[in-house]
Amino acid sequence: MKMMKREEPRAIDMLRKEMDHFFDDLVPFSWKKENGGSDLRMWSPSVDISEDENEYLIKMDIPGMDKKDINVNYRDGRLTVIGERKTESKEEKKDYIRQERYRGSFYRSFTLTDNIKDEEIQASFKDGVLKLVVPKAETVKPKSIKVN
Repeated sequence: MKMMKREEPRAIDMLRKEMDHFFDDLVPFSWKKENGGSDLRMWSPSVDISEDENEYLIKMDIPGMDKKDINVNYRDGRLTVIGERKTESKEEKKDYIRQERYRGSFYRSFTLTDNIKDEEIQASFKDGVLKLVVPKAETVKPKSIKVN
């Protein structure tokens, strides 16, 4: 393993980092309705998609939700996941300094190939992870015809 010399941060990099922190702290307040903006109610959960010869596997991180608040649909080659993370009861005595946990509705949609078994799609939800298993259909192999 090659050792790398650690360089001191440049002034411009430090300034950029400070500006990022400034705007990160500013934006959540400036988008609130009482400041003339509109609340950002849509969010998008992180997804991992993998594939092998038998199936597609989609894992979506949506912690803090109940499975009754998640809706999975398949129609016209498109797999759609819609849900809503409910807002917890708010304590009026608390002023939030920073709120990074998203609340509200989300929508994720995936276009699938034609070679899937749509009637065998499975969805399970455990420990805040939605797992979708999409089995692949048998591909039609060309049939060799002997010429007599």
